This record gives sequence, C-alpha cells and structure tokens, in this order.
Amino acid sequence: MKKYLIFFIVILLSCSSDDSNTDNPIQNPEFNVDLLIKRWAYNQVNINGQQYIYQHQPSCQKDEFTFANNETQIRQYSELIFINDICSTNGINRDWKVKNDIISLFFGTQKVIDFKVILVNENSFIYSYVYDIDNDNIDDNIIIYAIPYE
Repeated sequence: MKKYLIFFIVILLSCSSDDSNTDNPIQNPEFNVDLLIKRWAYNQVNINGQQYIYQHQPSCQKDEFTFANNETQIRQYSELIFINDICSTNGINRDWKVKNDIISLFFGTQKVIDFKVILVNENSFIYSYVYDIDNDNIDDNIIIYAIPYE
C-alpha cells in the first residue's frame, strides 16, 4: 500500500512555477551528482518516523527509479512501479535539476516536486520530501531509502 502512495504522490502533485535558474541546471551541489546517476531500487520508506520495508510485487521486477544524464537522456528521471501481481506498470519521466542539496523534478518547465538529498554514495541513496499523504491538511515527512538496482 505504501509503495502505491509513493508513486501517486509524484504523479498527483500539483505543479508550481519554476523558480530555478534554467541556464545552470546543476548549481552548487552538496553531494557528488555523478553518484546519483544510476538505476535505483526502492528499499525502505519512513513516513512520519514509522519505518517500512518496501514491498515489491513478488512475481515482478523491483520497483525502480533512474537518474540519467547522457547524450540521449540529458538530466532525465524515470520511475517504474509494478502495480499488481500480473506486473502491470505505471511509469513517469521527468527532467531533473540540482540546487545545493535539493533535486527538483520538472514536467516541462513546471516544477513537480523537490527531494532533499540526505545521503548518496555508491551503495545507498536517501532522500526526503514533505507531502500530505492522508489529506488531513498536515504535511507528512517521507524518507525514501534506495539501493542500486540489481
């Protein structure tokens, strides 16, 4: 159930205006951006201090997201979530930019969400964001733990 919330949060977030500098999409990163560029699998999620193991569909591949940055995929973010046991998927593609410790995802020129990078190294990517998951008008604190996709 929690993994569906993660996916739908990204999909359903309302757009805000782009207040970042479009001339320089990677500004003063506080982490090594090169370590971000890979395919990641969801591992754990923490919602308001409650830790959960991420439940992948057992008969499907792992739910994943990828940060790419090459000639054919300039600053592309993609996500693939298996939504049922017959391996139907939902996927998204976004552009990404970095400013300090924040990764912003964009749909065209519209900012969709900001992720605060907590840690990124070769074996782990941890980020957080706030969103009202349960629609109680109180922002929930979400921390995502990811590992390299195998």
